[in-house]
Amino acid sequence: MARRACALPVALLLKAAGYRILQLTRTDRIGHLAGEIDCVLKEDRLKQARAGRAILLAPRDRVANRHLVKYWSKYLAVVESPRLCRMLEKIGEFGFARYRADMHQYFTAIGETAKYNEIFSAWGERAPLLELTAEDIERLEAALQQLGLPKGAPFVCFHSRQPGYSPADEHWHSYRNASVENYLPAMVALYGQGLYGMRMGDPTMPAMPAAEGLIDYARSPQRSDWMDVFLCARCEFFLGNSSGLYLISTAFGRPSALANLAPMSTTLGGGPREIGIPKLLWHEEEARHLSFAEVFSSPVANYRFAEQYAAAGIVAQENDAEDVRALALEMLDRTRGVARYDSADDDRQARFRALFKPGHYGYGSAARVGRDFLRKYSHLLD
Repeated sequence: MARRACALPVALLLKAAGYRILQLTRTDRIGHLAGEIDCVLKEDRLKQARAGRAILLAPRDRVANRHLVKYWSKYLAVVESPRLCRMLEKIGEFGFARYRADMHQYFTAIGETAKYNEIFSAWGERAPLLELTAEDIERLEAALQQLGLPKGAPFVCFHSRQPGYSPADEHWHSYRNASVENYLPAMVALYGQGLYGMRMGDPTMPAMPAAEGLIDYARSPQRSDWMDVFLCARCEFFLGNSSGLYLISTAFGRPSALANLAPMSTTLGGGPREIGIPKLLWHEEEARHLSFAEVFSSPVANYRFAEQYAAAGIVAQENDAEDVRALALEMLDRTRGVARYDSADDDRQARFRALFKPGHYGYGSAARVGRDFLRKYSHLLD
């Protein structure tokens, strides 16, 4: 109580000076560090309103990527001292001292619609908030050649969630994992179109099978915070899944194709430049896939923990290699402006989108479902 009383005068002084504290839900998770800040700043600009200047709490011992924080410092006052962050966290307990009262609404959103969908969809094709500096680009070119990428060669970042990064909470999120092997045919197909594949992630991931045009950056000695940022910012597009690394690419204006999305209500996520495909849900007792209507008319659409699937006797089945390959090639066509959709494709998109209701995680998103995925599994729309 005494500490709170001492914090009150400081909170009032900050308010008078026009400052508010921006405290993310997680600074040690890259998706929150990239996505939540991107959302808040874009929301301010869409509404043409700001609640003073934000002080971002980014303690250097609990931040997923310090180089990304440097980029956000263009818009925010950043505090990295762990001790000072702890002090400011106390000040942030006063609602009037916060830049946003509830940061969970943007991405965490357990059992409700995530606000980032509305914001990113409204942002549409506007310019991204972040862009690489000329100095950083020059630094990146030299590093890319060290990785084995020919000078000027285009590349795609790809990432498949694995269990090694955060074993402490893996028992909650294991349903989101997927084997990286099912991404390999996509990389082979993209290489045939002139694009190299840059495997993103961390060193706990198993080594990649060797393939021409494939660079296993996740396990390379060049891996670093600044390279993570630069690769995501410079790729043609990001081929990912439900892990938040792709949100760096989003902040720099790069599109994403996301496979193996779960829960199914995350299939539509982000703005009009994103496409995604969900994991199908297999009912073990009935030995069949649940139809999309069955999923979205029940709580299973928003299941966020592995124990929920287990209790319901449902398995979230990862996308097969052909589904991921088709998704990647559709995104490539979209980036090149040659993607084609017929009236039947538009009808399937509309029918899938109509299943989303307020409260579903991805409700309100302008993203698309993978064209070939809906063609292949159109029987699950019936």
